[in-house]
Amino acid sequence: MRVVHLPDLATPTDEPPDPEFVTDLYAGRARGWGCTWPEVLAMAVRDGAASVHFHPWRTNGVQDNVLSYQVGGVVYGLIRPAEAEDERLLAHARELLAPGRRARWWGRLTRAATVGHLRLVAASGDETDWCGVVWSAGGVSGVDFHRLDPAPVVPPVEPAVQPVAG
Repeated sequence: MRVVHLPDLATPTDEPPDPEFVTDLYAGRARGWGCTWPEVLAMAVRDGAASVHFHPWRTNGVQDNVLSYQVGGVVYGLIRPAEAEDERLLAHARELLAPGRRARWWGRLTRAATVGHLRLVAASGDETDWCGVVWSAGGVSGVDFHRLDPAPVVPPVEPAVQPVAG
């Protein structure tokens, strides 16, 4: 099992992120070893996600959840990295999951699935175990991470608008 120490995340705010900043973040990270996976996994752990998904082929125009995670049965789409970074994101996920160069090389060459078990250590010191897979089938590829520990119970969200009594 590989141990991955996750970065400390800034305190979340109610303001939406600046798309240019996010694009720059992804572009800068994709050139390094870690890509964006440590940050995405840190957000998933912080928010109590049960799973994380990267499906670059999902572009139906209505709900383009190319990069998303699921919390309490609700799927949250994240800002999509540039399409030019898709192969790097797949390769970096393979590096994160594969036990060595030979496994990564074989996975890239044959497009075979790469599977791994990770222990994610948050900046707070909390640890969670996850499994992940980088897969390819019929010309499409993707990455899926699933929490092995029970996800924390997410309290129900109060509706923004209360129904009007009749």
